Amino acid sequence: MPRRKKVEQAYPIRMAEDAFAEGNAEVAELLREVTGAESPRVALVADANVVQRTEGLGRKIGRYFQENGISLAASPVVIQGGEKAKADGFQNALLVARSILSARVGVGDAVVALGGGTILDIAGWAAAQVRGGVKIVRIPTTVASMLDGAFATTAAIDGPEAKDGFRVRSEPAAVVLDPLFANTVLDGVWCAGFGEAVRYAAVCDAPFMKRLAKRVEGIKSRDPGVLRDTISECVASRGGAQYVPFAQWCAARLEEMSGYKLPHGYAVAIAICVDCAYAVKKGYMKEGDQELVCRTLAECGALDGLQHSQHLLSGNDRLMRGFDSWALSTGSKAIPLPGALGKSVMDDSPDSAAYADVLADFLEASRAD
Repeated sequence: MPRRKKVEQAYPIRMAEDAFAEGNAEVAELLREVTGAESPRVALVADANVVQRTEGLGRKIGRYFQENGISLAASPVVIQGGEKAKADGFQNALLVARSILSARVGVGDAVVALGGGTILDIAGWAAAQVRGGVKIVRIPTTVASMLDGAFATTAAIDGPEAKDGFRVRSEPAAVVLDPLFANTVLDGVWCAGFGEAVRYAAVCDAPFMKRLAKRVEGIKSRDPGVLRDTISECVASRGGAQYVPFAQWCAARLEEMSGYKLPHGYAVAIAICVDCAYAVKKGYMKEGDQELVCRTLAECGALDGLQHSQHLLSGNDRLMRGFDSWALSTGSKAIPLPGALGKSVMDDSPDSAAYADVLADFLEASRAD
């Protein structure tokens, strides 16, 4: 099955706090590097949530572009973020694609995507379709996208009962990480976003996992230093690791079953706990390691969505259809699971009966809490 290789510096990654501040040349220099033009020409796709929650952002970006010799190829396309934005029958993706085409954006230009994972997906999918693909620069604005989504090698649009059903190859030309944009997300989205770091560390980096466990109070209190450190460590650690995100089959299915009302981060955190419990039942993972991972998620607030999701976990047959989607997507029934802390294993034949037992126990424990 395909493995996703994380950042090997095939494209530039920049940490640029307050990226569009006067005198901060990081983004401008990056755009010149990406396009090869002294006066870059870009199309901007932005998350409405970020625009609405960042006072004067549009004017700030406009001034920044003007001061640095960057021209907008067309009026920015602003899209309301959230998973439903890419489960709309391609309407938003086509809106972006038409804008790129009308503005005559080509191989010497760039699309700048500013937003959470959904906006990065929509913009990336559209950019990959136009003229055989145009460059995209990702500026993630949620914790989850800063830790994971911004580095995806694909972009995807949701299909009928198939999250990410329409997937295309889409690697960024560059990624800009500005932790200040995470201030625009709600508390629950902030906390749940750290589940992406936990999911990675649990199967790729045991020391990192242990450091995350010590940061739960900082995560819950939205300590900006904790976010900066976690982003930096996540990028550095992934540079040398092969990573297949476990629990993906379950998280995607939970989102689908909720009609995309369950935020992505909450779905990931729940799915991590389900897969860890299954890994323990099958003898792949030690109970102590499972407890560390799940306690970290619970104490930092990433599992707060569980109380609203118990009805999803009680539908075993419906949830198990996630295996079918996974097999169709990867070409294999095998699923990645955590083994020893910081290591992964592959389960070639997932045991539906064992998963049913795990879900029943997990549901009972969540109701008791």
